Amino acid sequence: MRSEDMKTRSSLLGYTLIGPAIILLLVMLFIPLLYSLQLSLQDTDLSHGAPKWIGLSGYRESWLGGELWNVSKHSIVWTGCVAGFQVLIGLLAAMMLNRKFPLRWLVRALILLPWVLPGVVAALTWRLVYDSQFGFMNSLIAKLGFGQHATDWLGTPGLAMFAVILAAVWKGFPFPMLMLLAALQSVPQEQYEAAKIDGADTWRKFVYITLPSISGVLKTVVLLVSIWTFNYFEMIYVLTGGGPIRSTHIAPTYIYELSFRNFNFGEASRVAIVSFVFILAISFVLIRQMNKTEKY
Repeated sequence: MRSEDMKTRSSLLGYTLIGPAIILLLVMLFIPLLYSLQLSLQDTDLSHGAPKWIGLSGYRESWLGGELWNVSKHSIVWTGCVAGFQVLIGLLAAMMLNRKFPLRWLVRALILLPWVLPGVVAALTWRLVYDSQFGFMNSLIAKLGFGQHATDWLGTPGLAMFAVILAAVWKGFPFPMLMLLAALQSVPQEQYEAAKIDGADTWRKFVYITLPSISGVLKTVVLLVSIWTFNYFEMIYVLTGGGPIRSTHIAPTYIYELSFRNFNFGEASRVAIVSFVFILAISFVLIRQMNKTEKY
């Protein structure tokens, strides 16, 4: 059999094998995406009567109205703070757990508990922590000598976003820690020993050995955590429901409110499309950085 025929048969076999996956992807992803795009160009608010075509003017009105801008701003702050601190704390925890100390296996197991907890259970736990009358947070502040004020952490617009970010960081940092710990354990110890002989301090070892060695895993973790955080729903929904005064609304919670409470599917689709473009841009930038790392 000629090599050209073998290549053709191999290509046909490959297309046959990936065909069902492509069809499933089209049905489960692209068709709903196109339908959402169609809805975003319509006014489907039931209070306005039958749906009507409004084109891109719906996006303009959403931005000029301010609510879409506020939700986008909250989503960016939420994603940046939660993902950033999860990765940072996860990296610090991974570096500490990479060292040998008594009962290290037990500490590694216990530190994974926040991540394995169901999201709703974790959120309900933090609601008890933030309770203005009997919560642990106010009790701790009082014991530290900062006053006896019954702070309403989840009911104050200036504090609610900080409160949900803290809860989400606690919930999610074990995942980047686990991934980065595995990456750290693959770094050859000979490099550290050679750097020690050359007189390198801890910081130089971290910058010139640790970071370059785990950069591929680190970028992958940043990409995954950023996407998951942007789409994270249950923590904010259970803790604040997007309040108070919509000060903690992010894209998923706002889409839920528009769709299943107000039945305004057109506005919800516009928020969804903007969110999709934002996530696509983040993914594109991070994947390009990952490809650059692989080339070198």
